[in-house]
Amino acid sequence: MKILVVDDSAINLKVATKILEKEGYEVDNALSGFECLKMVKEKNYDLIFMDIMMPEMDGVETFKRLKQIDGFKTPVITLTADVELDSEEKYLNSGFTAYLEKPINIEKLREIISKIKN
Repeated sequence: MKILVVDDSAINLKVATKILEKEGYEVDNALSGFECLKMVKEKNYDLIFMDIMMPEMDGVETFKRLKQIDGFKTPVITLTADVELDSEEKYLNSGFTAYLEKPINIEKLREIISKIKN
């Protein structure tokens, strides 16, 4: 399974990548929404983890632009520190496949990926 992790923090990318690689996944990183869009046009991913709070283009805007790419059907999961009471509902209602909080809970990560794979 090929996974793209999008986050403007190199440290967050490193942590997420190590966790996902330990789980046996092939992982690429993008440091911005713009880089994400470019990479998705060049390579097919099975799953994308998207940070929400990024400068220039946030995760919600990046997701909207991804959906405009012909044939784009990749599940996109929020990977966010936005843990307000209604955050999960807000992101799921805007079309994200699932919601994952930072710091990453490995059990929740496994549960989300398992649901997507099946």
